[in-house]
Amino acid sequence: MRLTYKNFLLFGLISSSLIFGACSSKKVSKSTPGEAPGAAAGDQTGTETGSNNTLEDETDPVNSNDKVAVLSASVGLLNFRQVAATYQSLTGVTLSNAAVLAEYNKQITSLPNDAAPAAISASKVSAATKLAAQYCDILATTPALLAARMPNFTVTAVPTDSTAYAKTLLNGFYGAEHLLQGPRATDISSVAATVDALKGMTGATGPGVFMATCAGLLASAEFFLY
Repeated sequence: MRLTYKNFLLFGLISSSLIFGACSSKKVSKSTPGEAPGAAAGDQTGTETGSNNTLEDETDPVNSNDKVAVLSASVGLLNFRQVAATYQSLTGVTLSNAAVLAEYNKQITSLPNDAAPAAISASKVSAATKLAAQYCDILATTPALLAARMPNFTVTAVPTDSTAYAKTLLNGFYGAEHLLQGPRATDISSVAATVDALKGMTGATGPGVFMATCAGLLASAEFFLY
């Protein structure tokens, strides 16, 4: 029987605990569009000496007290198209899937369309997580896709080992640990703690735990920011 993302366990719990809990440490350089990084701002001829003095590249300083400006210099938000493309890459589920496309169209006006970190809002995070849940639903109920992403993994039973469960999901979505990410052990611990919380809820089911954890991971900062 097909899962329904509308009924999985406490969707808000996992999304709120993971949205910035699994953020990588990757950074993005900032340069003027169409201009090579480090290009000179211009040349100025010295009139008194007659020699040519090239000015060094000048960039607008970032006010270290302006937290939004500091953040904007390093990261940005994925827009609605990029979010959908990222979810497709992670799960193997295409946007052409009827259920996914319907949810995408439903959430599109709430998904980010501005890369500025200051544009983040609860409604954008909620929309991204709801869309993620639909991708997770199709992933969980399509054996070939699930096996390709997480071999020998099952969603039917409540996990007995939360740490191993968290590690499998993180490895499946994040791939092998590398230097551009935060410490994998930290992420495993965070996700395992959330899995434990979900398992401890009355009426917890395997599909419910998977859906909540999967949706929270896909909507986490690791995949929501660039």
